[in-house]
Amino acid sequence: MLIPADLIASLKARWRIELAIILLIVVLVALWTAVTPKTYVAQSSLLFDGGPVQSVTGEAAPEDGVVALVATQADVLQSEAIAAAVVRDLKLADNPQVADRWRARTGGTGDVNAWYGRQLLGGLQVLPGRGSRVLAIRFKSADPQFAAQVANGFATSYLDARLQLQTDPARTYSRWFEDRTREVRTALEQAQGRLTAFQRRTGIVDTTNNNTDAARLTELSGQLTAAEAAAADAGARAGGGSTGLDVQTAGVVQGLRTQISAKTAEVAQLSADLGPNHPQRQAAEAELSAMRRRLAVETGTSTNAVRVASGAASSRESQMRALVNQQRGKMLSLAGDRAELDVLQRDVDSARAAYDSVTQRLGTMRLQSEAPSTNVVQLDVAQPPMFPSSPNVPMRLALGLVLGGMLAAGTALALELWRPRVRTSSGAATAMGVPVLGSVSFSQSRVASLLGGRQTS
Repeated sequence: MLIPADLIASLKARWRIELAIILLIVVLVALWTAVTPKTYVAQSSLLFDGGPVQSVTGEAAPEDGVVALVATQADVLQSEAIAAAVVRDLKLADNPQVADRWRARTGGTGDVNAWYGRQLLGGLQVLPGRGSRVLAIRFKSADPQFAAQVANGFATSYLDARLQLQTDPARTYSRWFEDRTREVRTALEQAQGRLTAFQRRTGIVDTTNNNTDAARLTELSGQLTAAEAAAADAGARAGGGSTGLDVQTAGVVQGLRTQISAKTAEVAQLSADLGPNHPQRQAAEAELSAMRRRLAVETGTSTNAVRVASGAASSRESQMRALVNQQRGKMLSLAGDRAELDVLQRDVDSARAAYDSVTQRLGTMRLQSEAPSTNVVQLDVAQPPMFPSSPNVPMRLALGLVLGGMLAAGTALALELWRPRVRTSSGAATAMGVPVLGSVSFSQSRVASLLGGRQTS
């Protein structure tokens, strides 16, 4: 029965065999690694700077849809259409070896670009970031240059396809909006033509004349009211005749009345002093009679003037009433025409608004159909990798060391079990069943070379 101390001592004693086994295993692992085909992985990445732009509305999708967008575009990147585009863009099918393999496997049927694209998909790996807008494109190949070329080819072909997917619907909508623009332009021209023909037929040019006519009717109504008041006042004055206030307060009449009063007093005085045949009295009486006749004439003249003024006021009232009735009739006769004119004008305005809206959308679609970029950019350009991704040389060497160490230790233990030796004092005590009284070390003597540095009890 071996004790741990003897086992450890046996491992130390056979270190040369153990080292040889470890080196042998490491060399075998190195040879295995050397003959294993090397695989290189090149990586490119795409950055989505926002949600997808809608072709019709021109608005971006919500930010929370970007993660779903990246996952969806990862599937698009791994589609056969993108792979065939990569082969076509990089002209990989022009390689004679590729063409020979295609003919050998398919008999020359089908599209070589699609066939070789499916072969490339086996080495493609698309990794969307978790909660990120970055999409990693990895391609595995035995040629580092080819791996970088294909990784960049997938990124470029996807960007081209993305741009085409964005611009093609915009071009379709642009053509639709062009047809719609012609329709709304025709509708606008027809509505404008109907409005112009109606204006020529009715003579209504300015649609704001309705307000002008209403203001004129209001003005004429005010003038009629004033004329009626003036006519009533003039009629009242003319109704008084010669005794009216205007006649009695006339300046000439009042002056004559004053003169008559004075002359009457003078005649009365002369009548008291002189006889009826006295020349002075007769002259005064003659002057008084002349003044009274003149007063009668002036009173009649003033009365006629008041009557003439009353007639003029009545005539003015009649004229203003006729003008008001005429304006009211004109407005009533034009009410139907203006209503029809308003309908035609609204048709023109609606057609113009539709035309402007469609024209604006057409401009937007044309710009979007010619847009040179999308919301995706290539963040990293793949470079030829310097070290292979497989085989993993450090890991294989580490596994070789571990395996060699285990095999070396197992070999040493097997040899020790096959031919056991007493190597320590505790081992001697265990083997002979008696206690060890002392031990002598020959490691510093000339006997050590014969004993191999072992201690003997």
